[in-house]
Amino acid sequence: MTVSDSVDYAAAAVDPLRFRGAVSRFATGIAVVSCRDDDGQPHGMTINSFTSISLDPATVLVSIKPGKTHRLISRRGWYGISILQQEQEGFSAHFAGRPQPALVPDFVDRGRVPTLRDSLAWFECEVTNLIQVHDHTLFVARVVACDSVDGAPLMFYASRHHRPALGL
Repeated sequence: MTVSDSVDYAAAAVDPLRFRGAVSRFATGIAVVSCRDDDGQPHGMTINSFTSISLDPATVLVSIKPGKTHRLISRRGWYGISILQQEQEGFSAHFAGRPQPALVPDFVDRGRVPTLRDSLAWFECEVTNLIQVHDHTLFVARVVACDSVDGAPLMFYASRHHRPALGL
């Protein structure tokens, strides 16, 4: 017997609003997943579903719903991750579909993927596995290059941006 054999999903349904409120109490960093569009131009999307899986080999994953970013990464097999600093809150809104007219994203060409300049950390990732989970795909990837700088992260908690006071 597997776990899925023993679970009655209809009986276990959780109210989506209650679930959203509960998971919003888990503070997360904010990142932009990026790739190139069909014209070779940088394309990005704000995410908070970025996770490191393994140190050796360096492996991460992002969870993405079907849409433009999903199609581009599926087709190209590569993505970049930019972890946002506190000063980059505008990028969070911009790449979440709320364009910021005064904001001009500055991407660095990492060879196979673009990443945002001045981000807290960046990763160049080659997709190794796709795992379909309900309405999202987990894009598991091998990290081929990365780097970071000192700074304070932009955080998301209780459905709002936060700038934590860190004693670094």
